[in-house]
Amino acid sequence: MTAMQPDTLTAKETQRWSRVGALAALAMVLGYLETFVPIPIPGVKLGLANVAVLLALAQGDVWGACWVAVIKVLAAGLLFGSPITMAYSAVGTALSLALMVPLSRLRTMRLWMVSVIGALAHEAGQLLVAQALLGTPLVWYSAPLLMVAGCVTGAFCGIVAERALRKLADDAESASAPLADTPQTALQLGSTGGRIDPRLALLALIAFALVTLRLTSIVPLTCCLALSLCACLWARVRWSDVARALKPVALICAITVVAQLISLPAQQAFLAAGISALRLLSLVGASLAFVKAQSQEELLAGVRWVLTPLQRLGISTAGPLLALDVAMQLLPLLASNLHMDGTSPASLSQLIADAYRLASRIPH
Repeated sequence: MTAMQPDTLTAKETQRWSRVGALAALAMVLGYLETFVPIPIPGVKLGLANVAVLLALAQGDVWGACWVAVIKVLAAGLLFGSPITMAYSAVGTALSLALMVPLSRLRTMRLWMVSVIGALAHEAGQLLVAQALLGTPLVWYSAPLLMVAGCVTGAFCGIVAERALRKLADDAESASAPLADTPQTALQLGSTGGRIDPRLALLALIAFALVTLRLTSIVPLTCCLALSLCACLWARVRWSDVARALKPVALICAITVVAQLISLPAQQAFLAAGISALRLLSLVGASLAFVKAQSQEELLAGVRWVLTPLQRLGISTAGPLLALDVAMQLLPLLASNLHMDGTSPASLSQLIADAYRLASRIPH
């Protein structure tokens, strides 16, 4: 692996940040694999990526767990989603970590308990973002259903993490155990073409989002949607990409529209629903156009540019950038050697143990 700013990192620091990158790559692969698990409730997913964060917490590396989550949100959002879905995940992840980190230090807390509380916090964070996107507090009507789903998925991921830890601890020959011969996983890493400077594109996206979030009438929001659609056509965004980006908020949107129809007069309800839909579609379309117009290298360069102010303040970013680089280079390798072979805790814990062994063999 090619280290970022190697002169600023010791050998021990390089090893630690490489391990963080490996866990981040594992989180992204798990997040991708879980898309093949059918869940009948739109917008609800298992949250398998959180298992990598739980593993880091269980190993006592609190800051490592935080950076695994940060890199997972940044890389997965830019490569497989969009800045809007990234913001949706980032707020939930921040609230989740704020609770999981102190709770993981308590000896009385089992890992699955920590996972459940983190999942509930993550759902609350997503509702906060949905409220900002849709412009109405009625999104909280979907909270009971999402909280029940969070308890179930959080407990499941916690059990998977506990089993994976036991498997890694009990497997004395893990360093030399062969990996199963598995078919390759088709994993697409971002776009291949770059047609605009990522810094200018990011600034334009931020400006567009700020303006769109402040608009509250049909006509200007329709203009924003038209501009967003033009950008999507120019960037060759597919309808399947739009559908995938809208999937995380599908359930919240549906419940919000029903709540508007029940609690508001008919004319106001349809107007409010139209405004929410126009705002959401405009933001999702613009963010997808931003991602599709960049190559993977340009997106990562944009991340480094965003971190530049920290360097100017004297805060070293060499470690996080190394971890990001390791994650991006490990991601295709992990994806090509792993596949989802059932969704029981035992099979998933075996998958995670295999991924951990594979990552530990890669020279960083």
